[in-house]
Amino acid sequence: MSRAGSPARRASPIRPLRALAAAALVASAAGAWAYLPPATAILKRVAQRREDLALGAIEARGTIAVPADVARRLALAGADAPGTAPASEVSVPAVVAVKIPGRCRLELAPPGVAPADRPSASVKAGRFTGHRGLDGVPAARALVEGICTLIGEKASGPPEPERALAQALASRGVALADVALGRIAGRVAWVLGGRPQDARPQAWIDKATFQPVRLVAPLAGSVQDVRLVDFGSPVGGDAFPRALEVWTGTQLQLRFSTERTTQNPKLPDVLF
Repeated sequence: MSRAGSPARRASPIRPLRALAAAALVASAAGAWAYLPPATAILKRVAQRREDLALGAIEARGTIAVPADVARRLALAGADAPGTAPASEVSVPAVVAVKIPGRCRLELAPPGVAPADRPSASVKAGRFTGHRGLDGVPAARALVEGICTLIGEKASGPPEPERALAQALASRGVALADVALGRIAGRVAWVLGGRPQDARPQAWIDKATFQPVRLVAPLAGSVQDVRLVDFGSPVGGDAFPRALEVWTGTQLQLRFSTERTTQNPKLPDVLF
């Protein structure tokens, strides 16, 4: 009640306007998150982006970190260095090669080891081969199978450039009828195959860049999580990520760190 002789206090028109603006902002944000395009539309953008790069092949050189027990099995230097505590992991030079379509290879290049004696793992047209012990490392197989699925396919051309990629994902069990949103490394991604928390095969596509960033699927005989980390870095640009990771649950199994890339090198078929 107002005091006698004083005019009644009127409600400020600013507060209702602010409330309406806040409600509109929330509704707008909710609408942006609610719109889920079909997987074919998302994959079309992915395929077109990869096609624009005009890549027939790419070679990435860097280092790979493997658990010490794997290093010992592969007889890698540094697994049991004399006079030091046992290492939890060992880093060695490595090369990742992708020849489009469908050929991918991981090769470890320890110092002093001849090329013919280097451990390697390869995929060619869906067939896996491994040499010098790397065929017995599931994470190595998962890495080459994962990158071949995500970036090893060639755009199919109009009117369905996404067809080859869609078929590759479907062959890994990704249900393309289901699309959701998730976050990885602080970025929003389209999740193909179900919601992020679902225990189902999934492919993750960065929402802003349309780069493939994750594949969770049966690889090397069990469910593995292959991540393509940080496209757009100085070492790989839009063609190749700064790092490749293989996870089993919450455990990191392998990490390849890119140091240098070569686009469209001449890679002989016999390499795969």
